[in-house]
Formats: sequence, structure tokens, C-alpha cells
Amino acid sequence: MRTKDLTIHGLKQRLYAWGSPQLPKLFLLHGWLDTGAGFQFLAERLQDRFHCIAPDMRGYGKSGHARNPLGYFFHEYVADAHALFAKLSPEEPIRLLGHSLGGMVASVYAGSFPERVAQLINIEGYLVPERPPQVAPGRVRDWIEGLGKKRFRTFPSLKAFAERLRRANPHLTEERAHFLAKHLAKRTARGFTMAADPKHKLLEPYWLPIEAHYAFWGQIRARCLLVSAEKTEMAARFGGADFWSAVREREARFRPGTETAQVPDCGHMVHHHRPEALAEIVSKFLK
Repeated sequence: MRTKDLTIHGLKQRLYAWGSPQLPKLFLLHGWLDTGAGFQFLAERLQDRFHCIAPDMRGYGKSGHARNPLGYFFHEYVADAHALFAKLSPEEPIRLLGHSLGGMVASVYAGSFPERVAQLINIEGYLVPERPPQVAPGRVRDWIEGLGKKRFRTFPSLKAFAERLRRANPHLTEERAHFLAKHLAKRTARGFTMAADPKHKLLEPYWLPIEAHYAFWGQIRARCLLVSAEKTEMAARFGGADFWSAVREREARFRPGTETAQVPDCGHMVHHHRPEALAEIVSKFLK
């Protein structure tokens, strides 16, 4: 794994890369409170075929933190992605993989700029729960009342930080948890805490209703692969709804011919838990 820093919209953006720059490019976008380095276990299995490039999105990992005290907003990630692709693949339509939040960003981007994306892999970033408009007042209040109050826990050692990652994600091996801890954490005077900006813990006051996501997905021209996890924790976000029926409904909103795959015996963090199985699915799709 190699690293490089670029400036995107005035902020430092850390990039992680695997494989020869002479190989076809594959861009990877991480999820909430994750890091581009977290694709290590997947990318090391794809690097013989692809030049894998994964940024730390704004305010995450080793990338710069926004000065805006009001937090981060979804479409900023989309704009950053567009600027990154313009720098690194200005002419050629891209291959794009996104996990969770990164999958949402990738699909909104592919619907906004359909000519720029040739192949799209969305890993659980299309599992968007439906929320009625009535939640809007509460979201705005929660956002305002949370301003300036969000913090991350501090741990006495990197080992303790890694152990916390394993408690949250029991599928993680000790070795993988330690690797992730080095990229997710930063040292402070009191110990180790998340390197991400704690403003990411704010509930964003704006959100896209499910119908807006459908509109973006309907504009995508790329070949698409939608990946879910058999034991995903995302089901809890759908409340009492029939989760797998809702998944099928969302899959049907993508273009005809969209492929689907499910990773067995796996939770939401597919690229951490079962990178071998995911790499096989991705390689088959991108052949």
C-alpha cells in the first residue's frame, strides 16, 4: 500500500493505492467512520489486475478537517469525488466501488454524471431506509443541539483502540484490527482517539428521501453490481419493515440487467470480514 496527498476543494485528501499505475484504475469509496486504508484486505487481492485507489474522504482518517463548525454535508463528498476523478481519470470513464456511505456517494455520482462511470459496485450503500417528511423538524433540532458537543472516546493505547474495534466488529481478526487502528486513530496527549472529525457524528439536517435516490439510480448508465451481506446489521435501520423485501425493491430501481450478489456468513463490513469472498465477486463482475 502506497500513500499520496492531494488538495481537493482546499482540503488535504489522503489517497491509498495498490497495484501498478499501468493497470486499469478502480476507485474505492469508504463508509461512515471508516478509512480508505480499510480496503487493504480487498485491494491486496485485486492489485494484480487493478490499480486500486481509495481516498480518505473529507474529515476522515488522515484527510483534512473542514473548518465549517456546522459539520459535513452529503453532497460535499460527491463534489470531492468528482474533483478526484477529474484529476486522476480526466478522460476515461471510471470503475467505481463504494461501501455504505461510499456506496451512496458512488450511486449519486453515477446518476449525476452517468457518462463518467463505466462500472459501479455498490456494497450495501443502496440499503437506504424510507423516512417520512415528518422526521425533518426533529433532525434539524438534533443537529443544532449537537453542534460543538460531539466527541470520540480516548483509549490508553493503540492496542486498546484495536480491541474496541474488535468488540464492535467481532469478525475482525486481531491482525486486521491492529492494521485498521493505525489508520483510524491518532495520538493525543491523553492517548489514542479517532482521527476522524467528531462533527461526523452530527445527524445531518438534510437527507435525500428514498424517491430522490431512486431518481439518481434511474439515471445511471454504468454496468451495476449490488452487493449485500447475509447477516448485515443494516436490517435494524429498517425497523419493523420486511427488510429483504425492501432490499429487493431497491435493487429493482437500478437499470435492467443490474447484477446482485450476497456474501454469506458476513456482516455489514464486508471488506473487513470476508475480503476473499468479496474479491472473487468483484473480479468476476469486472472481468
